[in-house]
Order: sequence, then structure tokens, then C-alpha cells
Amino acid sequence: MRLSLTQENLARALASVGRVVSTRTSLPVLSNVLVATDGNRLRLSATNLEIGINYWIGSKIEQQGSLTVPARLFAEFVSSLPHGNIELSAIDNVLTVQTPHYESKINGISAEEFPLIPTITSDPVLSLDAGLLRDALAQVVVAASADEARPVLAGVYMYTEEKNLFLVATDSYRLAEKRVELEEEPAKGFSVIVPARTMQELVRLLGDASDVVEIYLDENQVMFRIGDVELVSRLIEGQFPNYRQIIPQKAETSFDIDTAEFLRITKVASLFARESAGSVKLEIKAEGEVSIMSSDSEVGGNKSSAECEVAGDDGEISLNARYLTDALSVMKTPQVTFAISGKLSACVISPTGEDVVDDYLHIVMPLRT
Repeated sequence: MRLSLTQENLARALASVGRVVSTRTSLPVLSNVLVATDGNRLRLSATNLEIGINYWIGSKIEQQGSLTVPARLFAEFVSSLPHGNIELSAIDNVLTVQTPHYESKINGISAEEFPLIPTITSDPVLSLDAGLLRDALAQVVVAASADEARPVLAGVYMYTEEKNLFLVATDSYRLAEKRVELEEEPAKGFSVIVPARTMQELVRLLGDASDVVEIYLDENQVMFRIGDVELVSRLIEGQFPNYRQIIPQKAETSFDIDTAEFLRITKVASLFARESAGSVKLEIKAEGEVSIMSSDSEVGGNKSSAECEVAGDDGEISLNARYLTDALSVMKTPQVTFAISGKLSACVISPTGEDVVDDYLHIVMPLRT
């Protein structure tokens, strides 16, 4: 193998594929990145056997070939090099990296030992704007469970309904639903659960991308294609909970408030709630004020207040401060609506304001105090 390419392109690609590499594995090759020529491009691949990524880079190929090298070492070394052209060559599973002032050799493992990353050859089931999907996923994936004991809750439920794509996640203590309006109804509807980690990697990959994302599906795999990058993942088997039945249909008390101010007083209150499992108490006054209170037997206590527009009676509820902070942090509008139907009922947080589309809600379950 022999080729040349720019340091900037190689460093960017390695940063993306490196996040998928297994850090704890009994198979050494899973800690490596596959470096392989593919026509007139270089393909970098990584997998942890659940998620796989292929990243193509334009290169000047002089001789075809492939091998795998330690992902972390390769990425850190390339990112330390000055901008400019890099020459890569490989003989007997040793990769040589050369620039005008650097020459390094990295011992690798044969490409034949690298696991095959599945590919889906059918037509895409959906294509949509990369920025639109990135923003939608960022608002939802925060509510997914980190506990693998209940696999369906450790994923994002993705399904179509007429001209809408729905993204939903819940860890049973909170729930987020985002509706994305599509330009046209998909030829074939679908309903799948994608691991939350896959979606987190997809959000990072999308970054500032302005491309179109193509989504491919087969029986147990999903593939997202963004330009020269493919992210492949297994699907989670199982039935996602009937979440719509827990969405409150009415509210006894609600208020509209500046999102940034609400987030600020929540963060301040959370500082004094670390020893009480993050529990904070919200008190809503009908005359137009919300207060968040927290206390710690060692540190002290806090009460933070903000003005708001209240509809309904006085109300109060106890919540986990982190869940409230997470919900407010992904809101995209200057104002939000917070609604409750009693201290033991779930609260609903949603964007509000002029020209705001009713397409997102975040539910947080109350704490019993």
C-alpha cells in the first residue's frame, strides 16, 4: 500500500472513527482502525461489533493495500503533525507515516483479522436534512436510559406516521418526543429502536454537516449515510412502551418563562441538592412567580425565583434537578411552557412563543417527598 493525502483530512476522519473503537476488548484487532485503499480513495473503518463506521477520504493512491493499526496511537500521532501532505505506506503489516520532517513506523495487524462491517444495499427508506436530524436527535437522546438491563429503554424509538418522523426516548423517569415533518410520506413506513450510543455518535458525526442523511434498514441493522461516511448499527429487539398513554392531557397549573432564566435558577438550586439525590422543589404562585428550593444538611439551602406568566392555580412539585436541567438545555426556543396537574403527576415541558411549532415535549416524573 502506498498513498498520499492531507493531514487535515486524515486527522478529521480518525477523530470520527476513533470514537467507535473498543477500549476494553479481548480481541486486539478491535482496538485498531482499518486503513484500506478503495479505488482512488482511502477508507478508514472501526467497529465494536455493535456499531461500525466507514469513512472515505480523497487520496492519491499509488499502490492498493490494507492493514489495521492501533486507533488511539495513530489518531494522536496524526493530530500532532503539522498541516500538509502525508505519505502512508505499508509492508508486512507495518505502516510507515512520512512528512517532510517526520517518519514513523506503526506495527499493525493483518486486515484479514478485522471483522466485516455489514452493508445494506437496498434503497434508503428515508432522506432528510442533516442539520434537522442532528437537532432532533440532540433533543431526544438525552432521555434514553444508560442501563442495559432494559435494552428497549437504552435506545431511541424511531418511526414514521404519515408525513412525520417521530423520535422518542425514555428511561422511565423522563421522556422526550420530537416530531419531524417530512416533505413527503415515505414509500414504506418503519418502526425501529436504535441504540442510544449509535444516535449519540450520529449527532457528533453530523456536526455542522449540511448534507442529506440517508437512512437504510434491513431486518436487524440500520445504516446512516452522510456524504462519505457510513454509520452502521444493530437494532434493538423488543417492543417500545406505549408512551403516549402517560402524556398528561390537561394541566391544572402552567407557566411560560424565559428558558435561559429557568435554566439558571435550576442550576443554582442543583448545587445545594447533591446530597438529596438532586431533589428540588418548585413552587408556582398564581400572581406570576416560580421558586426553586433545595437544601443540604451540610452545605445549606437555596431558594431561587424568577418571574413568569402563570395560568391556573398555585402549584408545587418535586423533581430531579438534573432531569430538569437536561430538558431545558436542549430547548431551542427563548421561552418554554411548564405544566403540571398536581404534585404527584408528571410535568410537561415544551417550547412556546410566536411561530413555534408544536413538535416537541419533554416529560419528567415527580419525586415523592
